[in-house]
Amino acid sequence: MGKESYELGLEGENTACGYLEQTGFKIVERNFRSYQGEIDIIAKDKNCLVFVEVKSYSFKSFSLPIYSVTKAKRSSIIYTARYYIHKNRLQNELCRFDVVAIYKKSTKETVVEHFKNAFYIK
Repeated sequence: MGKESYELGLEGENTACGYLEQTGFKIVERNFRSYQGEIDIIAKDKNCLVFVEVKSYSFKSFSLPIYSVTKAKRSSIIYTARYYIHKNRLQNELCRFDVVAIYKKSTKETVVEHFKNAFYIK
């Protein structure tokens, strides 16, 4: 990942955390890693543990951001979420997977789109 991509991703994660906190979420952890992958943000939404994938774009693309979370990426997030749950003994916790997409309009205004329950464990 190049420096520009890294900085765009970091800025997106910071923006996503701010947005989530403004909408009542409590940030529990950021950039949680396992052998299989990483979860950008882990947060609490009332009584639900939320694993959040952040997608940052320099502009809005033609497809929905949830489509950029591929099957392989979903598998990686799910594996890492299971590891987090096991490690922290949270087996009885209600959980979900969200995607937060961040991009700039042509007016340079930042847009945040939040997709709750973006994918499920099958």
